[in-house]
Amino acid sequence: MNERVTALVARFGLGDYADARVDKLSQGMKQKVSIARTVVHDPPILIFDEPTVGLDVLNAIEMRNVIAEFRAEGKTIIFSTHIMNEAEKLCDRIAIIHRGRIHACDTLAGLREATGHHYLEDIFVYYVEQANGH
Repeated sequence: MNERVTALVARFGLGDYADARVDKLSQGMKQKVSIARTVVHDPPILIFDEPTVGLDVLNAIEMRNVIAEFRAEGKTIIFSTHIMNEAEKLCDRIAIIHRGRIHACDTLAGLREATGHHYLEDIFVYYVEQANGH
């Protein structure tokens, strides 16, 4: 194994599963393997679509920590989620998308200031209601 693969196996705690068939792994382990395979070539841009869906609480926290580490390394991350607290914790800029349209795009602070709402879920509802004429 080259250095990068060895480091990723260690980082994701895959050492005990290095020789296992992926289809025999738990959902959380499959997710870790998928992320490790994606980043093995050290891409500058990462796209995550609902990366914590189907994960238990501890694995979801670990996945968010891994994404935060990639962010700290300076990687550009596009992160799609319906879990608003994940976006609040991980995203520098947030786009509110509903029915295929971007209704707002700003920092969390900017969205809060623009809407008068604190929680991202309330901000999302605000923009959806505006789009629906309420």
